[in-house]
Amino acid sequence: MKELNRTQLKLIAICAMVCDHLAWGFLDFYTPLAQILHIIGRLTIPIMCFFIAEGYRHTSNLRRYIHRMICFWLISILPFYLFFGDMYEYRQNIIFDLLLGLCTLTVLNASTFKKWQKGLLTAAIFFLSAAVGGWPIMPILFILIFYYVPDFKKQALWFCTLTVLLVIFLAVTSSLNQTYHFCHYSWMWYDRLYMLGFMLSLLFLKHYNREKGQTPFTSYFFYIFYPAHFLLLYMVQKLIAGVSAEQIYTCMFAMLRSK
Repeated sequence: MKELNRTQLKLIAICAMVCDHLAWGFLDFYTPLAQILHIIGRLTIPIMCFFIAEGYRHTSNLRRYIHRMICFWLISILPFYLFFGDMYEYRQNIIFDLLLGLCTLTVLNASTFKKWQKGLLTAAIFFLSAAVGGWPIMPILFILIFYYVPDFKKQALWFCTLTVLLVIFLAVTSSLNQTYHFCHYSWMWYDRLYMLGFMLSLLFLKHYNREKGQTPFTSYFFYIFYPAHFLLLYMVQKLIAGVSAEQIYTCMFAMLRSK
């Protein structure tokens, strides 16, 4: 595989995300095509977690970086819930999870906090992630691995270990008929195996050349595309179901008022 710059990796993450959401929105979960698309979709979160760690390491204005993440999280709330409906209930979109990871790095590296303060604030962030995060705690741990483990081989070892432990945990909770996490599906233990696809992201991250790449896309593209593609997929869903454009807009405004 050739070397990949930042823009190319982010475009891979975006394409993988679209594949995943197409499967959630338009395919039965148990079909082979849906499973393939969900596995491809697991590329997105690790790549974005990697770039949160990189962004924190290289940003010249951390406060602006955090404010930007907050803005795009808020902008994405309505499109996210419109597309997924009741599937996620009160849980948040992935930008919220990435924001919590960024806040964790900020707390752990803050020179103004004492150790006990860092521990308390980090515990509070983890609790918030577990309570309302779309992917509870896991993205934070991915970000910490990418930031604090500079050697790629060690990164890969920690990352794969965490992924396997996650899948085992979810498989066990599914077999015990627990509804933990985000879905109303009656999960079987093997339904979680597609999450092993997280490890495929290492094949791409290994070839990152740490260059920005020549592109007209700005660093904002992913965060703008994220809510926009939810709105588009939501409208396609409704049009396929025979819902008129006027009814779609009415539903969107009703959702906005309820949130």
